[in-house]
Amino acid sequence: MLEEHLGYVADAVRLERYQSAIRKSLAANDSVADLGCGSGVLGFLCLQAGAGHVFAIDDSAMIDVARDSMQRAGEGGRASFIRGKSSQIELPERVDVVICDHVGYFGFDYGIVGFLEDARKRFLKPGGKLIPSRIRLNVVAVGSQRCDELANAWQAENIPQAFHWLRNHAVNTKHAISLERADVFCAPAVLGDIDLYADHPDFFSWNAELHIERDGVVHGLGGWFECELAEGVWMTNSPLAEQPIQRNQVFLPIDEAVPVKADDRVQVTIMARPADHLIAWVVEFPATGRRFSHSTWQGQLLTQEQLLQANPERVPRLSRTGQATATVLAYCDGRRTVAQIEAAVLRDHPDLFPSSEEISRFVAKILGRDSE
Repeated sequence: MLEEHLGYVADAVRLERYQSAIRKSLAANDSVADLGCGSGVLGFLCLQAGAGHVFAIDDSAMIDVARDSMQRAGEGGRASFIRGKSSQIELPERVDVVICDHVGYFGFDYGIVGFLEDARKRFLKPGGKLIPSRIRLNVVAVGSQRCDELANAWQAENIPQAFHWLRNHAVNTKHAISLERADVFCAPAVLGDIDLYADHPDFFSWNAELHIERDGVVHGLGGWFECELAEGVWMTNSPLAEQPIQRNQVFLPIDEAVPVKADDRVQVTIMARPADHLIAWVVEFPATGRRFSHSTWQGQLLTQEQLLQANPERVPRLSRTGQATATVLAYCDGRRTVAQIEAAVLRDHPDLFPSSEEISRFVAKILGRDSE
């Protein structure tokens, strides 16, 4: 976790872009909500720029890193630290600015649309500012040995034949990739913009036509974002940009590599349900009549039981783990200590799991996760 966040904090281009956006958006003594704050670096930049107070929100252990870092920098008195998901907590007051960097490889694919829509409605003052404000999606045709390896990894020579069927899941998976200019066969086409100040449907659909510029072999689609943090302040993970931030792009494979020639056209449709982390893509090659249809839904390893569980008409019953969880939480009465709850569960429910060691581990896990 720390290694991931070190990458965010060490990305000089990213920090410079956010600093510029903060200077344009923030007035002296403004209050700020930092969603999914991680290390707290964006909230810290806001305090440096004159914010009056920052509400740092994160549901991971990084909230403690943010708290300790702010305190060591002498800014702890102007920040509140809230552990939880932004969609599940309340703030004591509305804020002037909401800031967030849940911008995925393809812009929308890390939850930012839903996070900011909820925060805009519940946290932001009328006329308040969102950072970022808009996401522009770009798509290209790509091909390279690395793309081929990602799509066909389960059919590599060193993989036993019995596992080759899993390739179907690989070609229906959104892959993170670091593209190079040589991997790109055309100028990027803009799929569309997502205005983060607006309400959005649960389902998006975009179309684009790609104009192939050189002969080669296409293995799928590459995608990236251009993100407007504030008016005139943009950041991007485009491999074609002079100053991209250090973030991968997305690779969406097709089932078979397709040879293309300069001046060919490729028709693309991309659909998404960001809240469910689902992406579907259709790629057509009019010159050869080839057509491919993929989705991350097809790439999931779903059992028949899981499909049945998704049925809204199903009458649910607690699983063994659910029953065990309810058993442990029933002892949380505001008076017993952790040690007393563990002892009570071991005494009253010795068959909860096969061993007392596993019961103790489970009690510690549930109390650490579901109690205050």
